[in-house]
Amino acid sequence: MIRIIRLFKLTQHSNGLKILLHTFKASANELMLLVFFLVLGVVIFASLVYYAERVEPNPDNQFESIPKGLWWAIVTMTTIGYGDMTPKTYLGQMIGSVCAVAGVLTIALPVPVIVSNFGMYYSHTQARSKMPKKRRSVLRIHQAKAQTQPVRKTTLSKLTNMGTLPRTSISKLRKKSESSSMHNHV
Repeated sequence: MIRIIRLFKLTQHSNGLKILLHTFKASANELMLLVFFLVLGVVIFASLVYYAERVEPNPDNQFESIPKGLWWAIVTMTTIGYGDMTPKTYLGQMIGSVCAVAGVLTIALPVPVIVSNFGMYYSHTQARSKMPKKRRSVLRIHQAKAQTQPVRKTTLSKLTNMGTLPRTSISKLRKKSESSSMHNHV
């Protein structure tokens, strides 16, 4: 247990581990959705293959129960594919094919969101490392999202008060923001 705690303390010194940690925190909803759909798919495909393999009498039927089908569905949907259990009937093989494709699609769907979050935190860390050390302590990782949104007066004043933006550039940014919002309304 102590070794695990030491490992988490190591993330304070590694930018790469910090980025991964922030990425997983930001992608928690997508990861939970992934787990939900995997569990749902495993239960559905395990039941389908169990009943499909019972249609024809077969002494080599490996799907003696739905829980054994759960093992097969997990291995198939996650594309591990040990090969210890295989459907023998044509209907079971068709269900197995659909299960494999559904597993690939289910796992692939949240990947773009996770990659986007990783890219955002990575670019934020790179930009922050190029800043002077005095300003680096002011800019926190949760402010990266605020800076990617449209520039508003409140955001500009907050950034100026925190020392992220110099006071001289605030009037230029406000004028630019107001002129772009006027063009959008016309």
